Amino acid sequence: MSFKDLTVISGGTKKVFAITLSVALLAVVVAFIYYRGVNRSEDPRVAGARLFMSEYDRSSGIAETFSSFSLLDSAALIYSRVPGYQSSWETGVIYNNKSSALLMKALYDSTITGAEKNTLLELSVRYCDSSISIYKTWLGEWGELPEEVVAQRLLPGMNEDDPAFAGLNFKRLFKKRVSDLMLAQIETPRRLSVSYTNKATAYRHLMMQDSALSYYDMALSLWKDNRTAESNLSVLLGGEPIKPGIIKSLFPPDRKKRQNE
Repeated sequence: MSFKDLTVISGGTKKVFAITLSVALLAVVVAFIYYRGVNRSEDPRVAGARLFMSEYDRSSGIAETFSSFSLLDSAALIYSRVPGYQSSWETGVIYNNKSSALLMKALYDSTITGAEKNTLLELSVRYCDSSISIYKTWLGEWGELPEEVVAQRLLPGMNEDDPAFAGLNFKRLFKKRVSDLMLAQIETPRRLSVSYTNKATAYRHLMMQDSALSYYDMALSLWKDNRTAESNLSVLLGGEPIKPGIIKSLFPPDRKKRQNE
C-alpha cells in the first residue's frame, strides 16, 4: 500500500467527519444561545461584580492570594452600591473566598515562617467570621420565606423604572433573581458549613483543638455531606482522612435538595 493510499479518506469516513463536525457546531450554537440567555437574565447592576468573581476563580492560587484580592474588593464595592445586595449572601462568598485563600497559603506555602503562618490563620478566621455573620443574618431574614414573599420583598430594591433595566426584559430579570434567592435558601446553609469548616481548620492549626471540634460539629450539623469537615474531624480525633466511597463519588447529593430531604 502506497502513502497516497494511506492518505485517501473513504466516503464512510467523510460522512463520520461531517456528522461529528455538525454535532460540534450544533453544540457550540446551543451553548451560545443558552449562555446568552442566561447573561440576559442576570441583573445588569451587578454584572461587573460577577465578572470580577469569575476572574478571581480563574486566577486565584497560593502565589496570587493577595494580588487576587483586588478582584474580590472590586466585586464587593459593586455589591455595596446596589440595593438588595449590600448584605446579601453574595458578600458572604467574598469574605469566605478570602478566608479560604489565606488558609491555603498558611497551610501549603512552605516559604513562610511559623509566625507568618499564625498571622495568616488568624486573619483567615477574621474573614471567616465576617462570612458567617452575613450568612446567618441573610438566612434569618430570607431563609424560610416562600417564593411569593421573596418576590414582594425584592420589589423595593429592584424596580422596573430603574434606568439600569432600560431596554431589557425586566420580568425575566426579576424572575431570575427570585429564582437565585430561592436556590440560595438551600445553598447558603452549605456555604455557612464551609465557613465553619474553614474556621475549624484554622483553629486546628492554631492548636485550639476544642474550638476546632466545636466548629466541625457545627459544619456537619448544617451539611452532613461536607466531606472536608468529615475528613478533618477524623484527623483531629486521631484517625485517618476520609475519602468518599465510590457510590458517593459517582452519585453526589443533589445540590438543590435541603439537608433534611
